[in-house]
Amino acid sequence: MERRIENKTLRFVLVIIPIIGLSLPLVADFKYNLTYSSSYIWRGFDLNPTQKMVLQPSVDYSFGKSGLDLNIWGSFSFVNRYSNEIDLTLSYTFKSAKNFLLMAGLIHYGYYFVENFSFDNNTSHELFIAAGLPNTIIHPTLTVFYDFTNGDGFYLQLETGHSITITQSIQTELSASLGYNGGQWLAESADPGFSDLNIGLAVLFEYKDWSITPFANYTFVLLDALGNENFFWFGIGVGTKK
Repeated sequence: MERRIENKTLRFVLVIIPIIGLSLPLVADFKYNLTYSSSYIWRGFDLNPTQKMVLQPSVDYSFGKSGLDLNIWGSFSFVNRYSNEIDLTLSYTFKSAKNFLLMAGLIHYGYYFVENFSFDNNTSHELFIAAGLPNTIIHPTLTVFYDFTNGDGFYLQLETGHSITITQSIQTELSASLGYNGGQWLAESADPGFSDLNIGLAVLFEYKDWSITPFANYTFVLLDALGNENFFWFGIGVGTKK
């Protein structure tokens, strides 16, 4: 019975998500993406245990030139519906100098597919603020996340990246990030510290209004509370151009 329920959930996701995407107008304010990933690795945690594959759809909507953006993102397991997740992110990009980025927002994490779901126990919420230098050669960005509900802690992330243009429609994207966990989603007895180091390689192919992006990542887990296993994970994303 459990396997039958999981298969029905997967079929629902595979059918409904493309229908929703195709039924909405492809106007400039909407961006769509569907990613297949071999694992769901997040801040050094394996959120679909034993590195199982996931399907991750995403829809972005920009409220004109207001600086306000809304993202709806999901992660759906092929083997365990209880790890399925739907998140909402509302962000605001402040008007600032051309070479400086300042953004703040709120993230709602929803684990709606667990047994006996309740908002108190199975959702969580983060505030975040990010500052970066988007027009430099490695465009570094520092983001502070603070979970004020079930995650109960903060997480710092320093990201860098560099793009290499191959042709007008193909470019390579190199990325790296370092995370510091200040107690977020850790046991009370666990010490905070640098939690994960990530390196990534993606190749972006663009055709008309669409893009295809195969990628590969390697995550070094640095914090004992997260375990001693590093992760290699890969996948491919298909969506509208950024």
